[in-house]
Amino acid sequence: MNGGDPPPGPRDDALRITLAGWTVALDVEDAVSAGLVRRVFGAFSAPDAVAPDARLVMRNPPSPLVPPEMQELPRLTPGDSGTLSVEGAGYSAVLSSDRCHADVIGSGRYPVENVIKVMLASALAKRGGLLIHGVGLVHEGRAALFVGHSGAGKSTLGGLWREAGGTVLADELVAVWPVEGGGWRAAGTPWNVPVWTAEAALVAVGTLGWDAASRWEAQGAGEVARVLLLNALLPEPTPSGRGVLVGAAGRVLSSVETVRLVFARDASAAQVVRERLDAAGRP
Repeated sequence: MNGGDPPPGPRDDALRITLAGWTVALDVEDAVSAGLVRRVFGAFSAPDAVAPDARLVMRNPPSPLVPPEMQELPRLTPGDSGTLSVEGAGYSAVLSSDRCHADVIGSGRYPVENVIKVMLASALAKRGGLLIHGVGLVHEGRAALFVGHSGAGKSTLGGLWREAGGTVLADELVAVWPVEGGGWRAAGTPWNVPVWTAEAALVAVGTLGWDAASRWEAQGAGEVARVLLLNALLPEPTPSGRGVLVGAAGRVLSSVETVRLVFARDASAAQVVRERLDAAGRP
């Protein structure tokens, strides 16, 4: 694959992964980069019978590039005919108008990861969902999602939940989407928690705060929405794309409990969350 159009389908050895019910084939030209990608996404490999919804092809750059020491957010630029340009340090990509195909020039794992995030957020938006920077906690098939600024305690809460024997969907990016008949689902992603966990019913979305004693407080949807939107990945940098994001946030927060979890750095945090998720499952 040194030039010209890519073949119409993925190569037989392309890795296919499924994230939040969306399957993408990853066709990476460089063997070393392909190995890195497999290590990141391996736990999310799709069953053989599942056909891909999308495809990403990554080709080597014309000349070797030095990977950046720090990763930065990709720059998204709408293109002609509805395409989307995704650019970052050491890579560039063009997504098709339906966001189901990405041509990437780059090497290593990060170009694939960053472009997949944009594609996944776009796929979720088509379903009325969101890709959220937050921590998702699961208990008995029910999930709570917590968002906050850097340092608010997302990773700390995830660690406390694990220490208490709980399941963490993700503590970096959590996918949420509405389901037919009502309600919302939440699923984890490979970032920071590269272990697949079953999706769960989303029953609460909240913000975080610190205190000496842990407690679960009701919080208005407006306050939660403000923080949620600051932590939602925007796949379409246009006024209509922002409108879709705001609409999805409003719908999810009108369907679940909106809360503020104030917690201490001890086992009481997990106990409070578990009690509330238990209560959500009672008739």
